[in-house]
Amino acid sequence: MANNGIGGLPSVSDIQATITANVQRMETDEDFRKSLVDPHPSGNPISIGRRIPTPEKIAELQVKGAKDNKQKWLDNTLLPRKNFKEEALKPQAQERYKNSMERVIREGRQAKGMALVNETEVHNTIKELGADHYAKGVEARAAKVLRVAKELDSDRLALAAAVDAAPTSTEEQREEKMILNKRGQQAIGRKRRGIA
Repeated sequence: MANNGIGGLPSVSDIQATITANVQRMETDEDFRKSLVDPHPSGNPISIGRRIPTPEKIAELQVKGAKDNKQKWLDNTLLPRKNFKEEALKPQAQERYKNSMERVIREGRQAKGMALVNETEVHNTIKELGADHYAKGVEARAAKVLRVAKELDSDRLALAAAVDAAPTSTEEQREEKMILNKRGQQAIGRKRRGIA
């Protein structure tokens, strides 16, 4: 993945450095951390809450979302907008897969395995398990969702601080801010996976 900046935007590596610096600042500057975590007045009767949801709230909402949307998940799974087998075998999908799994592609494992897939069997399995299986699977992983949310909390707060500091006067600056946030999310993911 290229880490080069576009225009005046920082690269993924640069935003990772900013996130790391902000995490370190949160560890030593209690006022900075409080400004991101604790509710505070905004200068009018409205109080500003935590910059991002708490890990507990993220976990709660993910489990609730799975429960609330289990029928929608089942409907969309059984009536997909595209044929997953055809999509997976398209050249651009194969190229993406090669970039992340070069050895597997070189041996042809993914394409050979996908060619053996029977769509009817897949759908029958999904029907047999039903929508509750999906919701229960997420609910059963609530502790994992909470653990991961806690592990990412400082980095996500640090990214939020960096994004908040970006100028937004012009349309171009607002677009750059969106890209900055996207690259920050990439940087957090790379850090989590131990990718420099």
